[in-house]
Amino acid sequence: MGDKKKAGDKAAGASFGSFADLKRSLGGEEQAEPADAGRGWSLSSEDDGERELSSTEEVPLGGEDRVRLRVDGRAAGFGPMELAPWANPAYGDTESEEMELLHSFRVRTVFPTDVTDEVSALPPDPAAEEHAGRVDLTQQPLFTIDGEDARDFDDAVSITALDEDAVEVGVHIADVSHYVRPGTSLDDEALARATSVYLPDQVVPMLPESLSNGLCSLVEKRERLAWSVRMTFDAKGQRQAVRIERSVIRSQRRCTYREIQALLDGEQVSPELAALEEPARLLARWTRTQQKLRDEAGSLRIQSSERKFEFDKQFEVSAIVDAPRYFSQTLIEETALAANQAVGDRFIEWGLPTLYRVHPEKDPEELASVAKSLEEHNIRVPKKERLTGRDIGRLIRQARSRPNGDALVERIMGLVERASYEVRDEENIAEHFGLARRGYLHFTSPIRRYPDLIVHRWLGAVLARGEAAQEELKTEAMVEELGEVARHASLRAELAEMASSAVTDLKVCQFMDPHTGETLEGRVHRANRGGLVVHLGAFNVRAFLPARRMGERPFLKGSTLTVRRGRATLSFSEGQPIRVKIGAVDFIRLEIILELP
Repeated sequence: MGDKKKAGDKAAGASFGSFADLKRSLGGEEQAEPADAGRGWSLSSEDDGERELSSTEEVPLGGEDRVRLRVDGRAAGFGPMELAPWANPAYGDTESEEMELLHSFRVRTVFPTDVTDEVSALPPDPAAEEHAGRVDLTQQPLFTIDGEDARDFDDAVSITALDEDAVEVGVHIADVSHYVRPGTSLDDEALARATSVYLPDQVVPMLPESLSNGLCSLVEKRERLAWSVRMTFDAKGQRQAVRIERSVIRSQRRCTYREIQALLDGEQVSPELAALEEPARLLARWTRTQQKLRDEAGSLRIQSSERKFEFDKQFEVSAIVDAPRYFSQTLIEETALAANQAVGDRFIEWGLPTLYRVHPEKDPEELASVAKSLEEHNIRVPKKERLTGRDIGRLIRQARSRPNGDALVERIMGLVERASYEVRDEENIAEHFGLARRGYLHFTSPIRRYPDLIVHRWLGAVLARGEAAQEELKTEAMVEELGEVARHASLRAELAEMASSAVTDLKVCQFMDPHTGETLEGRVHRANRGGLVVHLGAFNVRAFLPARRMGERPFLKGSTLTVRRGRATLSFSEGQPIRVKIGAVDFIRLEIILELP
């Protein structure tokens, strides 16, 4: 893994004297711009730097124009190429606007030719000889539960009733490490991306779709290679035993959260789905027990809704709605938590360092600052050295009863730090504040997270080679490389979140642009010295009303902003209704600007 942190840099600054040279090095979609006079064209790709190329053809484009260049590097001979104008984002080309944002956050959107070549050589399904050394669970009644739009199914679940109200819970995870091997271009690219990026209208995957949605995805009624974590729990929900082994599985059915919720609610469902009623109810009972144990341990549980974008036939945003939150989603959340913890505990038992998920407590000085802000709104933060997730949960429940509850919850979440990946071992066990757990890691999503893939590899090495592998994995060089992966993965996860947020804001701006000039009712979400954040219920979006557009001499006290408007004094408090006019949509700052009508 030593050179993988440089993956993607090797092509930066490469020079090409002809389209043929370019064709041999690239595949997919790139951006080209005119270079200096007399030097042909300069090509900007996913990698840093620019590439020069020349052409004997005259291209009628100016020095400020941009184009999209598509090169098929996999074709024999000179592959097909398309050179077409690419509109400046300021002119409203929605696709290019989104690409601009993704590139600004270093999101890699095109898989290099050497990666696609490696993937194209893989079979559509596992071969019989690949079953060797794996436990056969193809007859086990296991199934997947995901969102309706999901295509990358990396986890399936099973549950079996045992004596005295005990259960065996099985979590079966796609064995991505079997296909993504160290030293391959596929692995280099997966590390460079480190995570899939989820956007309102698409997913930018960590792995090519033939893997993420195909060979590695636990699609129903198809044999797949997996890691199976089978855990025995007693009637009180305490884990008693764990088996971790490589397996061959076959998902009985692909279920959605809505389907399983309907089953649990006693609604009429199809006979095929009805066959899963017993395991679904058993899993629900186990889940409630686990939630109770987490609450007692001080775990932070936040029930929040997510926005869902609906699109018309032209792929334009037609509505923004709150996605329903089902109890059935917690079934998968709890099984994933249990499996991740079981694998983390196994590494601690072995005395091995690996990538853990670390969620620190808030710095005392920052905690005091946030606490002071909340006290201005009569939310009392407990006077104690160490807050627990249970404390945060109580504050959130208290805040939600207020008219400005959403804004207060945002402030309360300021008490919670961001989690990251770190290398830890049994002498320095990772702490996770939000989950109130020790030794917690990520194992259950190797299709979309590179740290999970690393954990799979190390787990496989130890189970296959025992003490020899353990000694190898403890070396200083290996731990140092693992630390580099941890830092890179943490950064990529943060960039992916920022990219997703920016593209979401872009979609909101595109959706609201035609409504510029309209007057409507809103509610003050948050007040600050710069103005008001207003929730527009008719469109389920938030917009900004600058103080300078409201009046003069803005003054903030607590959650109320006061301004002078002519001879009148106007005050606006969080949670208060307000009538506003959509003044403009700012595509540079990605926000909707309001004014008073």
